[in-house]
Amino acid sequence: MRNVFFHAVLFLLPLIGTPLALQLLPSSSSEGNVSSSSEGNVSSISDEDDLLSTQDVSGNTECASASMATSFFLSFVSYGNYTALPGDGDDSGGLVPPQVVSMSFAVTNEANAVYTVCAFPLGHLSAGSPGTWVDDTSWQACADRRDTDGKHRFTIATGAAFGLTSRYIAVNQTWFCHDDAGRLVAYTGIANGTLDMACADGGVLGGYHVENCTSPDVELPITLL
Repeated sequence: MRNVFFHAVLFLLPLIGTPLALQLLPSSSSEGNVSSSSEGNVSSISDEDDLLSTQDVSGNTECASASMATSFFLSFVSYGNYTALPGDGDDSGGLVPPQVVSMSFAVTNEANAVYTVCAFPLGHLSAGSPGTWVDDTSWQACADRRDTDGKHRFTIATGAAFGLTSRYIAVNQTWFCHDDAGRLVAYTGIANGTLDMACADGGVLGGYHVENCTSPDVELPITLL
């Protein structure tokens, strides 16, 4: 039941927003230590309340060795194709937009056990009537996650891209680990592959006909940049 609920939350991410959806995610249980560093996205911690505390995590920063051969684990992978039904909407023009296609999934970096969520539209209809669907395969930002040792904070930034026609997915991330000398070092890696998507009729939701497409969980080996 939890998996079904979590899958539904991720599927609706483009509609409810990433910050709200992250409040439904469990907290990471692993602890990490970060030494002082001036490179990358590292800053001192203030005593002010963190309005985005739902995006904070406690990951494993003793991950230098594991980062040499690691993977992104993708779960709850799905996209929805929403097509407006004729005659719905405030006037005879129908619902706006007439078509929405959105992607969502959770991604875990197996080197540091930190996960985050990606959710983004996959394109748009061209101008004119009738419009034609235009795929957007550009990089999209996923939800940032922040880690800390109580003295310094760093941001784990993730991006993703997906081709609706080819079903080719790519994920990139920058994360931080201690080296042998205890210094905080930034790692950036990319992984890609083709998803095996299965689609099914999702019925009608809010005046839209919905096609749900899902993929099994997948592990994508990371290439460090």
